[in-house]
Amino acid sequence: MSMVEVRIFVDPENVGKVMNAMADAEVTGFYVVEYRGVAPDRWKGFEIQEDPEHAIKALNDLSERAVMVVTIIREEHLDGLEEAVKRRLSGERYTIIVSDVREIKVEG
Repeated sequence: MSMVEVRIFVDPENVGKVMNAMADAEVTGFYVVEYRGVAPDRWKGFEIQEDPEHAIKALNDLSERAVMVVTIIREEHLDGLEEAVKRRLSGERYTIIVSDVREIKVEG
């Protein structure tokens, strides 16, 4: 039974659509992280002054709010999840990253 980790990155206003897509695909658990990120097209060729005040100002000026939804599923369920996300987020900006899971250890 091969497992994969799926990370779905979306704008905050679309997190409900991702959660519904996961329900459509019968995903039973996930976690969500809200963060600020800089898209590659905004960062390409950019260089900042390295003192802390300039770096923090650049981060505030360039970054956008985003949400990362993460789950671990059986590989055979991946196509269903990707189709559900594609359907629910049609016309929206999103990124999916899939990584193989070599091992899961649960203690306690």
